[in-house]
Amino acid sequence: MKELFSLIFKLDFKELFLNKTENIIIQFFRYCFVGGIATVVEGGALWIIQHFIFKEAAGNFVLISQAIAFVLGLTSNFILSKFFVFQEKSEKTNMFGEFITYAVIGVVGLFIKELLLWCFNAQLGLHYMLVWVISTILVLIWNYAARHIILYRKKSK
Repeated sequence: MKELFSLIFKLDFKELFLNKTENIIIQFFRYCFVGGIATVVEGGALWIIQHFIFKEAAGNFVLISQAIAFVLGLTSNFILSKFFVFQEKSEKTNMFGEFITYAVIGVVGLFIKELLLWCFNAQLGLHYMLVWVISTILVLIWNYAARHIILYRKKSK
């Protein structure tokens, strides 16, 4: 944590974002940053699809919108994460297998979001964007932990 704050206060953006690091705190910071961009992509797509395609329809239309937005967010997250967070190759698979595993972990996150949207928007009537924000925070933690442990954990020597 000390190293992260030191880099932030020194405004050392190269070390903070670009150089390879095994410091899990810095990786999680980067993942949150990258995740923030992917979240804007996903949330923006969800809002655009709901407002302009499905005209604020609830229920199954929100679930369809979320699924489409998820694909856009997942793709942007994978690409940005490869550049800024998980810069090493996965020791478990090639790039295609890495993306598939990355996507499967993301699909679990999508399931969590869809379940929460269905429960709290479709069934209880809470606004879909409020439910989306809460579920996004929960899924951020799931996605980072699962990807770090399953794909990018260093083998013990």
